[in-house]
Amino acid sequence: DSIPTGVWRDSLCDCCKFGPCHPSFVCACLCKPIIIAQLLTRMKMTWLGQRTHFRNTNLSDSRTEIDQRWRNTFRNIIIVSVVFFVLVTVVVPAPQLDPADPNAYENLSDSEKKLYSLNSSLSALLGFYFFYLMVQLRATLRHVYSIPEESCLCMYCGSNPRDGICSSGGGNCLCSAGVPVGWEDVCCAMFCPMCITSQMARHTVDYDYRRATCFSRAGVSNYMDDEAYEGIENVVGEGSVLVV
Repeated sequence: DSIPTGVWRDSLCDCCKFGPCHPSFVCACLCKPIIIAQLLTRMKMTWLGQRTHFRNTNLSDSRTEIDQRWRNTFRNIIIVSVVFFVLVTVVVPAPQLDPADPNAYENLSDSEKKLYSLNSSLSALLGFYFFYLMVQLRATLRHVYSIPEESCLCMYCGSNPRDGICSSGGGNCLCSAGVPVGWEDVCCAMFCPMCITSQMARHTVDYDYRRATCFSRAGVSNYMDDEAYEGIENVVGEGSVLVV
């Protein structure tokens, strides 16, 4: 039941490995906020994509014991999702447009156009929020389990892929998790969000031995707090290898 290092547990396209009714596949398809919240909880990350678990090489550094914000991650993301749903369906509902009418938007009144624009802006904002979390999650998983990038290396244009798009954090808003974010992470989150969330769920838990659940905080029964970090040694893991 150990989590593999140096390579993904299975392929990006193995979403139906455990069947189409498995919670990891169902949540990835139909309720992405839930599976993202579960993954963040497993990796001890906050609802803003920040890591709260660090390899503690300094005996006087007790961040691992003190920072417990990750325990509220699942709750916070569910709250964000519910608030968004209420806003776009009750507070600022978008007027219905006839897809067969090319002038449907122009025929709206000024107030309806404002509602439509506000509704679209809120939807785009939430979409970007979850895209950002997926990028931080995948970059963190690759860092913790030393999984190298295999694709999109040509996009670095001569820069060192080990530094990622935004180096190792350094206050850069693209790296709130404090680990290098790679182009592969960005492209996969943009074009294959369902596949990568399902893959990350399968990587962090061996569903051959563990029962998955849809609505629990970690998405698996009897999950231990430090389970995602067990077995990570000093030589392998925590970013020992970042690129092939």
